[in-house]
Amino acid sequence: MGRIILGTGSYAEVPYRMEKFYVNLYSVEELCYLLVEKAELLDGDIMQRALAEWLDEACGLDRLATALYTLIDQNASPASFAGTILEYVNLYPAETIARTESLIRENVGLSPYERGKAKADYMLSGGKYQTALAQYRALLGQLPDTERPLRARVLYNMGVACAGLFMFARAAEYFMQSYEAEEDGESLEMYLAALRMQYDDREYIDYIAEHPEYHDLSLRVERLMEQAGGQFEGSEENRMLFTFRVLREEGNGTAGVSAEYYQEIEKLTTGLKDAYRKMYH
Repeated sequence: MGRIILGTGSYAEVPYRMEKFYVNLYSVEELCYLLVEKAELLDGDIMQRALAEWLDEACGLDRLATALYTLIDQNASPASFAGTILEYVNLYPAETIARTESLIRENVGLSPYERGKAKADYMLSGGKYQTALAQYRALLGQLPDTERPLRARVLYNMGVACAGLFMFARAAEYFMQSYEAEEDGESLEMYLAALRMQYDDREYIDYIAEHPEYHDLSLRVERLMEQAGGQFEGSEENRMLFTFRVLREEGNGTAGVSAEYYQEIEKLTTGLKDAYRKMYH
């Protein structure tokens, strides 16, 4: 989170740790930014007396803190708690504050399982794939049999996380488990896409031949793969690969492959991996 120009209170020497989002806050403006941007993930946990105390003692906002103490003592809603902070600081227009309060009210109505998934989804969307996987696995262990649709969505996102880590065999397993839980066509499509990335051409063709029920869907997957390939063919990365191939050939003298080649390849592959992962979001 970038630093925000202060307009209310003081810049805290000691930050407030917002564990749910793994961030340290140093000002009430940063708190407001988090409330607005992450409203769909907030619930009753936001109403912490420690937060009011930090605003009071570290940021010098005693009047705001007093209002928040009152809301906590009255067991007010988390939406009112967040709205009071946003209205006091006056960093956002009224419609943004109203939307934020509405999202928080909706989230409070979620089941504990849905809130657990929302937290893991936040990690997934931020590219923290290993952390997301760990949270999804923990959630799966808690889900009762009656939560089959939610289980299917969790398994699907576990497949997404594995694909983001280029663990295509594991991704395919999760996509198939998601399909078996809810028989959603998108899960089956992603299953085939993961297999397509895992297998070489011959292996994939043999697999489809052994499973004729996937034939039509495999054609759609192939079209999507061709579109992605077409975008890559005309990309700057493809032109860079040609340049790097020249670098490698020039470096194959008595000194071996040049260090410059490996440095450039590392930068390119890192960029390609990031771009691929974003495709799944």
